[in-house]
Amino acid sequence: MKSTEGSIYKATDGRRWVARVQYSDVEGRRRQKVRYCVTHAAAKSKVKQLQSEIEDLRSDRVSFRQLDAFFRREYMHEAKFVGGQKVSGFRQSIVAIKGYLDTALDYFGDMPIDEIRFAHLQSYKKLIAAKPTRGGSGVRSVSDVNHHMKRVRRLFTIAVEQGWLLINPFSRGSGLIQDSFEVERTRILSPVEESKLLAACVGKRKHLRPIVIFAIETGCRRGEMLALKWTDVNSEGRYIKIVGTSTKTLKSRLAPISDRLAETLAELWRNSRRRQDALVFGDSSFRKAFTGACAAAGLPDVHFHDLRHTAITRMLEKGISPPLVMKISGHTQQKTFLRYVNQSESSIFEIAAKLSRAA
Repeated sequence: MKSTEGSIYKATDGRRWVARVQYSDVEGRRRQKVRYCVTHAAAKSKVKQLQSEIEDLRSDRVSFRQLDAFFRREYMHEAKFVGGQKVSGFRQSIVAIKGYLDTALDYFGDMPIDEIRFAHLQSYKKLIAAKPTRGGSGVRSVSDVNHHMKRVRRLFTIAVEQGWLLINPFSRGSGLIQDSFEVERTRILSPVEESKLLAACVGKRKHLRPIVIFAIETGCRRGEMLALKWTDVNSEGRYIKIVGTSTKTLKSRLAPISDRLAETLAELWRNSRRRQDALVFGDSSFRKAFTGACAAAGLPDVHFHDLRHTAITRMLEKGISPPLVMKISGHTQQKTFLRYVNQSESSIFEIAAKLSRAA
């Protein structure tokens, strides 16, 4: 409901007066309330009464700020699991989610949610896309813009579930979230680049060396590594158990321990407090240290997740069957898995040699 317009006029019967108030409902459609009165004074009083009724309805409307506060209070907490299944909360960084919400709150503020239209969402998306990236340079990725928009969409979905909104404004158009336009990274490390990166893991960054080796040998995700405990490492069986609560699919799996990884883990254990229930890599996120190591190695374009790409690509190059690699990496969908299958110069060289021998 936006503005209310009141009017008084004589009825067609010539005897009564009509009190009419026009307004817009939550869907933006024009509505009206009409009452018949005996006198002009009564009609004038009735108009005021109808306008007051509409304002009372307006006072019950939920603002974006109220919706945001409800979401933070009821939904924004670390993931809770029952029987290995996530029942509420988020497994990703709460700090990151808060950042997305803060940006949306700054934009929509106290605006009633039933007044937020598709056009407002389009304007918000343009604002996000134009925001400077970290460091103040570069173009914001489609993926990052999508993350912002998905958080806002989630809030409106909850508003519909709570009965505060009839229709999610995201459903009134298309193109606000474009997953198909996200750029898929295909970066993998060559053996030479890996050596440079490991050489940079010295001094204050020496704790990174076992982390990098672990990621390249197993293909584990950052979160899976941070949650890994020594009880999950079976040195005799030469495997690591990735518990379901730390995986993206919520399913446990096993990852092999290569000779190099076995030596790395043995050294890490000798230098630790040797507590089975302790975290293998401590409680540090190592994000900043990894960025510094990449810069020192002359590899500023490398992301930590690229080590996972590298591991999966190398497993396939060594002849391990794709279904087994999918089991090791924790992929359940082949389409997603294929995003991690990347070419390297050495693999193309080997293919060329095989083709030549077959000719």
